[in-house]
Amino acid sequence: MTGLTGSAVLQNNGGDPLSITVNGSFSFEMPIAAGSRYSVTVKTQPSGQTCTVSNGSGTAGTSDVTDVVLECVTNAQTLGGTVSGLNGSMVLQYNAGHPQTITANGVFAFAMPVAEGSPYDVTVRTQPTNETCTVAHASGIVAAAGVTGVAVTCIANAYTVGGSISGLAGTVVLQNNGADTQSIGTDGSFTFPTPVQQGSSYSVTVATQPAGETCSVANGSGPMGAARVTSVAVVCAVNTRTIGGTVAGLTGTVVLQDNGADSQTLGADGGFTFATPLAQGGTYSVTVQTQPAAQTCTVSNGAGPVGNADINNVSVTCSTNAYTVGGTVSGLNGTVTLQNNGANSTPIGTNGSFTFSTPIAEGSPYDSTVQAQPTAQTCTVSNGSGIVGGSNVTNLAVTCVTNTTTITVDSTGVIPVNGASGSVTVTNTGTTYAALNVSATLPGGWTGVTQDSSNCTMIMPNGGTCTLTFISTTPYVAEGNITVGGDNIASPPTTAVAFSIDGYLVFGVPSGSSALIVASSDASASLVWSPAYNNIPGITEISMAPPCNGDSDGACDTGQIVALYGTPYSNYAAGLCDEITSDNSGAVVVGTWYLPSMCEMGASGQGAACGAGIANIDSNLVQLGFITLSATYYWSSTEYSGIPTGEGAWAQHFASAGASTQGAFLKNDQLSVRCVRAISY
Repeated sequence: MTGLTGSAVLQNNGGDPLSITVNGSFSFEMPIAAGSRYSVTVKTQPSGQTCTVSNGSGTAGTSDVTDVVLECVTNAQTLGGTVSGLNGSMVLQYNAGHPQTITANGVFAFAMPVAEGSPYDVTVRTQPTNETCTVAHASGIVAAAGVTGVAVTCIANAYTVGGSISGLAGTVVLQNNGADTQSIGTDGSFTFPTPVQQGSSYSVTVATQPAGETCSVANGSGPMGAARVTSVAVVCAVNTRTIGGTVAGLTGTVVLQDNGADSQTLGADGGFTFATPLAQGGTYSVTVQTQPAAQTCTVSNGAGPVGNADINNVSVTCSTNAYTVGGTVSGLNGTVTLQNNGANSTPIGTNGSFTFSTPIAEGSPYDSTVQAQPTAQTCTVSNGSGIVGGSNVTNLAVTCVTNTTTITVDSTGVIPVNGASGSVTVTNTGTTYAALNVSATLPGGWTGVTQDSSNCTMIMPNGGTCTLTFISTTPYVAEGNITVGGDNIASPPTTAVAFSIDGYLVFGVPSGSSALIVASSDASASLVWSPAYNNIPGITEISMAPPCNGDSDGACDTGQIVALYGTPYSNYAAGLCDEITSDNSGAVVVGTWYLPSMCEMGASGQGAACGAGIANIDSNLVQLGFITLSATYYWSSTEYSGIPTGEGAWAQHFASAGASTQGAFLKNDQLSVRCVRAISY
């Protein structure tokens, strides 16, 4: 075996394999018989080599066969690949030798084959002019199929473009040749990542300016030479903008300022611009430093950030100072209408502060007056005129007083129950003002009474009159001190009101369906109490039922008297009342009318010790002025308990002003008689 560099496997007669790793002699392990055939072949070639057999077959003789020769030689393979981008001529080599000149793109192979299994390293020995070629897959071990994957790529020579930036306060975006963008946020050097081919041009521009700045480029363009460019200079400066706007309505001189400084004095309407520009991205704030005399100027659109353009929309509007005029109203009872400077009418309906709606220019006059007086009142204005200063006028004083008058009213009035209306006449005794909205204040319990005061809304002065009318569905005990007043009545007078049924005055209302009435005239001016001096049981002022409450139940007393004396009824007081058979209502039953008891005639404290609260003629009619009983004394139906047979009966004396009295008289004395009865309604 000669030339072996690896490992080969031999065989004899297709078997008896023998692995050989070194050159020299070899022998198969299995002998063959003399005269037998032998045939030595290569079962497995060594890697990267081819071994050939000489004298490898024949017939064995009488001695060992030792002349078989195996010669191994290394396999030679091609080494090559492809070239692209070549624009000229270059020289490649492998393993630092075997130069090969390449002049065209495409497939190439080295002229000198390379031993299979040996290493290779392809490099560029000589670059083409203005190009740089690089080798990919340049090294490795030569395989049995050769090497065809070496890739040589040639590109024109290219160099980076860069320089320095200064003054930058934000972020600027640069571009080279309209592409190859570079974002930069700080001062210093910069380099675009993409080189530019030698001989081509470069052009550096600002794609995006930094906020509030403008960057400019120097040395930014030219042809690319044989070295990188580092001389591009980018210089950035802050943008500045002017601040201004317009003034309108100015009549004097106003001083404006921006950001608390940079004062600007203006004396006329029109445009203005502050002298000092502001950096873009900063802020501005325009204010009034000094107002013009008697004017107030206000600023709109006066503050904000400084953008990328001049600010020219600041609006300063000046108007003459105006102040309100007002004050207080007191004593008002109605609605007064005020006006200022002959206009701006202002109705006011309550006491307290007020303000005219229209302001008055500073330095102008004001004159506040009463345009329309309230009903039944007169209002006067104090501090009503002057010149408006630099503040609101609040010291006007409107004082209202009522235009009072005096009235008189009928002393009494009678209301027929379920009949025609009753009335009282009211007279205006004043000489200047009408009496307004006059009416009577009726007792709260008189719910059945309806008052009509519609023709008393205005009673003219100097004796003008009106009538208050009343209707009622039920009687009430007469009352005095019923006030008649109105909106402007000084010292309202009083009247007394009583009720009548069938023309008879009511002096008591014992139930919800009956009333006590008194006859309109005396039954007799002179008549004895009884025809004899009999003592009639149970009708004295101290008697209690049965049979009678002698002091207050005249109907019972009368019945007792009539039962004793009988006819002729006209001979004694009780009989005279008992025999009445007709009255204003028509025919009545005998005994309907009766002689009133002592306490139905007079009130407590007059002699007969009447109890308080008993309805009686004296309190409810005589003292209120509805009836005058002029006789000296009137018989009652009550006997005197002290001497019932002799000085035996009570009588009533009626006098005004509370001077009525009660006394006991002989039953044969001649006294007056006034009858009463109960009546349903």
